[in-house]
Amino acid sequence: MKLNKKEVAQNLRLFGYKKFGTMKRFAEALEMNPSTLYSGYLNGRSLPGPVLLVKLIDLGCNINWLLTGRETMTVQPSGVDMSVRTPLLSTPMGSDVFIEAKKTAPMFADQRR
Repeated sequence: MKLNKKEVAQNLRLFGYKKFGTMKRFAEALEMNPSTLYSGYLNGRSLPGPVLLVKLIDLGCNINWLLTGRETMTVQPSGVDMSVRTPLLSTPMGSDVFIEAKKTAPMFADQRR
């Protein structure tokens, strides 16, 4: 399936207006310059990359909807505690915090039913 950049841009604009009211506030929430948002993503020149997609997820955007137009625009929080993820993103791999978090974090293989 090939993604339609114009459709993704339209969905991105719709999400921004519904959630933040203005594109300026939307850009601030995404921690980007409004001109970057306009010139890169809202005009359909570029598709959002992984970093921007993660920010959109954190803001409640349903990425399936954003990229395909399917499902609903926003997702409801799943109740899953993602607090372990945040410190690890900015923690060096060799630090004590990372090592302890890695020891206590469940592995995917251990979660089979």
